[in-house]
Amino acid sequence: MTKLFLEINSDKNNIKDVESFMEKANMGFHLPDDQYARMMIAVTEIAMNAIVHGNKQNSGKKVKVFVEYDESMMKIVVMDEGGGFKINELADPTTEENILDLHGRGIFIARAMVDEFFYQHLEGGGSEFVMIVRKK
Repeated sequence: MTKLFLEINSDKNNIKDVESFMEKANMGFHLPDDQYARMMIAVTEIAMNAIVHGNKQNSGKKVKVFVEYDESMMKIVVMDEGGGFKINELADPTTEENILDLHGRGIFIARAMVDEFFYQHLEGGGSEFVMIVRKK
């Protein structure tokens, strides 16, 4: 099992570091291009949410990205230091009353891009998102 770790300050400009990190991870994991693009969308959406909504762009707060993979599965964990939220209370962005709302789409999109998606509020503060991608 290969394990990689990245920690960034909560600045939107640091999303490029997340992209580079995931590109490096995929050099070892070798996802096909279409799966790689979907995984990258999911990870950057969640990392940006962690920066903007979780840590409120407070550059003193960190976003951590953990990746571990073997020959068939990649697990990506994104953690922030924010106050958390109730994921089950997020509005469905595909319903008529929410279709024009620009908020709430990131998690919906990310969930659709990976094979498995989990969220938990961490004791002591922060959020943890876990995404699983399996080679097809």
